[in-house]
Amino acid sequence: MFEFIFSAANVPFGVALCIVFFIALLEGVGALFGAGLSQFVDGLLPDMDIDLDVDMPDSTNPGIFVQFLGWLRVGQVPFIIFLIVMLTLFGLTGFALQSFVADIFSAPLPAWVAAPIAGVLSLPLIRGSAGLLRRIMPRDETDAISRADLVGQQGQIVLGRATPGSPAQARITDQLGNSHYVMVEPHSDEADLKQGDHITLLRQKENQFVAMKNHTES
Repeated sequence: MFEFIFSAANVPFGVALCIVFFIALLEGVGALFGAGLSQFVDGLLPDMDIDLDVDMPDSTNPGIFVQFLGWLRVGQVPFIIFLIVMLTLFGLTGFALQSFVADIFSAPLPAWVAAPIAGVLSLPLIRGSAGLLRRIMPRDETDAISRADLVGQQGQIVLGRATPGSPAQARITDQLGNSHYVMVEPHSDEADLKQGDHITLLRQKENQFVAMKNHTES
């Protein structure tokens, strides 16, 4: 058993689980001093929550990479929690894959073959786990306000550059002071919206919004 776990074919998965162990150790040590690792890391990261309200990546929407991050639920739970979930599921999926292959073919796959396969196989598990954690963890946002009620509210572009047909992500503050992350397009061909621009939502367009720049904020 130990020979299998520490074999060269399982190095990526062993390293992933070791990282999880050290993250937990650092979190515990940090908590003794009143500040966990998660608080430190979240303080360093920019505010880039991604919630695209989609079920699967769609290349016709903002960008395949941003869509993929939204599908994977990156930013919807604290970064350290997401990292632990991702590494744990990648490591466990890899060991399960290698064990299955070894049982059939009497030898595991090479690490450089097994790692990407395990990565792909673990993606639905990561997404599902992040979604479950998102539901049970306290959140700053609320769904009490419907998306239609966001029309007329103001916010700021936080990720990407919005051009006609290519939306960017914006953080909108509703009447109750809660934050919502939506995708927006400019209201005209000449009014591109870049990261940092303050905007007002003009109307809803399917799963996204049309917005205009607040020139008084520029």
